[in-house]
Amino acid sequence: MSTNFLKVSLLSFLYLSLAVSAIVTIGVFIMSISLLISDFNFSMMLYSSLGTGYIFNYFIIIRKLIAIIKTTYITPFVLDNVKSFKIIGCCLGINSIFEFITGYKGSKNTGIIHIFQTEAGAITPTMIVCLISALMCFVIAEVFDKAIKIKEDNDLTI
Repeated sequence: MSTNFLKVSLLSFLYLSLAVSAIVTIGVFIMSISLLISDFNFSMMLYSSLGTGYIFNYFIIIRKLIAIIKTTYITPFVLDNVKSFKIIGCCLGINSIFEFITGYKGSKNTGIIHIFQTEAGAITPTMIVCLISALMCFVIAEVFDKAIKIKEDNDLTI
């Protein structure tokens, strides 16, 4: 009973997040296009493209998390979940690259905590968290893949 309530609550939160991220992605995209039409600037185009891609990656992540949670009603150890975790890892890896591109130079003069700082810029905790989260998703995907193989071997054993 309690786990079903938690799954339903988590799914509701993820669907709400999905709707919000879709609206924000569309809004950022439209705003970027209108800014580019009024005053074309290459750096503005780069940052608006990165921002749209950044938010869109979170949209993909939320969709994959919803798919993973839905498979737990039957069994979580399916190849679709392995693929979903790998896609989530790729999206988080891309977002960590976006963080490094947009945040390295801009973070040196802000009040943000710095892990490593030089004259050119700084590495922030957000950059590190995105990268570690991506790596954890790849590890979870490998663990699930191994569990699926063990489950298939056990199913074949009499």
